[in-house]
Amino acid sequence: MGRFSLALFGRKALPKRCIIYAGSYVPARKEIVRSLFDRWKLVRGSWIPFAFAKKGRTEFLILFNVYGAAMTLEVLHLLKDGGVTSVFFVGSMFAKRMPVGTLVLPITVVDKAGIVSLDDEKATVVPSDSSLRRIRLALRSSHQSYREAKIASVPCVLHTIKSVKQFIENNVDVEGIELETSTFLHFSRNLHLKAYVLLYVSDTERVDIISGAKVVRRARRTALSDITEIAFQTL
Repeated sequence: MGRFSLALFGRKALPKRCIIYAGSYVPARKEIVRSLFDRWKLVRGSWIPFAFAKKGRTEFLILFNVYGAAMTLEVLHLLKDGGVTSVFFVGSMFAKRMPVGTLVLPITVVDKAGIVSLDDEKATVVPSDSSLRRIRLALRSSHQSYREAKIASVPCVLHTIKSVKQFIENNVDVEGIELETSTFLHFSRNLHLKAYVLLYVSDTERVDIISGAKVVRRARRTALSDITEIAFQTL
């Protein structure tokens, strides 16, 4: 126990609390996150850039560049090895009808990414009742507007697979897609980790994922900050 954690993070025993920022590592996003902590050690690591940070007296492990289902599964095992007990997943998603910057609490996640399907033929994942209750409480306490939605997790580089695309288009109750949430929730449960997820809308049919429009960047930055504050309250 702790051998793999030591190899990657330099510590056998990790903080009990971890926040994962999904998606590719962007220094500007890191700076937004860093500004929300009271103390912050330099980001290290290349495969998974990480930092140890404190909010008040509470220490957190912060992870970046967690991209796709396979990487998410690897990370969860590493966290378990280091003694992490609670993990908050901050992700972004494409939404059919919600505007960029909307906070989204997934209540049902259909797995199209594939890994969950290998372990559970139902391939539909829901957060635990306690997880939903704690996030909802934090959102209400912060007077934060948000949406609850059914979403789908899709393959990270194969969004145009015909069957997946048709599923998303034909199921009107699926509000959007992202990459990792089904894997995160399912295998966190298997590993007995307390798992929390909150997403924000990063792109839509009208707003591209790489859009650099000022209003879009502002909405994403605000959402990232707001979710981090929710993570502090939840963890």
